[in-house]
Amino acid sequence: MTHATRHANSRLKNSATTLTGAASKALSISLVSLLSVPMMALSTSASADEYPEKTLNYVIAFGPGGGNDLMSRTVVEILNKHDLYGDENIIVSNREGGSGAVGFSYVKNKSGSPYYLTSTSGNFISTPLVSNTDWSYQDFTPVGLLANDAMMMVVQADSPVTSLDDFVKLAREKRMTVGGIGAAGPDRVVARLLKQSADVEFEYVPSQDGGQVVTSLTSGSVDAIISNPSEVSGQIAAGNFRALAYSEPQRSSVYPDIPTFIEQGYDVAFSLPRGVVMPAEVPKDVQQWWVNTLQKVVETDEWQQYLTTNSMSGNTLWGDDFGLYLEDTNTKFAESLKSLN
Repeated sequence: MTHATRHANSRLKNSATTLTGAASKALSISLVSLLSVPMMALSTSASADEYPEKTLNYVIAFGPGGGNDLMSRTVVEILNKHDLYGDENIIVSNREGGSGAVGFSYVKNKSGSPYYLTSTSGNFISTPLVSNTDWSYQDFTPVGLLANDAMMMVVQADSPVTSLDDFVKLAREKRMTVGGIGAAGPDRVVARLLKQSADVEFEYVPSQDGGQVVTSLTSGSVDAIISNPSEVSGQIAAGNFRALAYSEPQRSSVYPDIPTFIEQGYDVAFSLPRGVVMPAEVPKDVQQWWVNTLQKVVETDEWQQYLTTNSMSGNTLWGDDFGLYLEDTNTKFAESLKSLN
């Protein structure tokens, strides 16, 4: 074998060795990459399984003592009493101001954090519609509708109006008046929806508060009123008022004998959301964790007592269904405000 031949064979051997080493290295990298994929997936899954791992911040967008504060603290008390949040702590804070604008903005700005909750109310819908806020219902993750502030339409017990059809018939024959709280509140929204659905006209007479609304009916100043159940339930129980209709799609869990507008043939469905939301962009599995947990909350005796004491219905919606409810409520409120310019 010549010197040139030996030199060529040596180069080929070295090249083969180099290629084999490179292939081996590439194979090792590929195996590591393949193995790392399921490991990463397992790591993410384990993290979700370990929720909650930190203190929960439950933010109340209103001051102490109000309806939103009462609901929020009732939820937290139940979570603590029944150990539904594990061994972690829950901090409750009131961040009132601007009809909910301050507190809801604070939670909105925690986008992506799974350790912030807040409770919704009528202002969660109405405040962004009438004020220049940096948030709307769309900037939150819907968890659940736990209770409803719906409206009742009532008349005096001795009124010739014994049904919703009676009222609509009389409104077509003569001037009828309906009282409610405020010029642009939920009472006005329900009145507007009834006008549209029944294709009838009647005069809406606004009052400053619930006491004035009740007085307007007992004094005969109006023919009917639309009011929150908490304002009129005592008069109904005493036999002084007769309820004609309830404004949820389903009958109230607290007042099951009162028919809805819808079942009487009128497309009127409106209530204010007593629910729970989180910041936007929280993981889907955390949203579902809270859906499952709050479903346990609403089954407790403490929650049922809360509903009865506050004259609220306990018809619930969860996750995306709650989101659709918020969208529908927002649309109806916006249309009502638009009609009032």
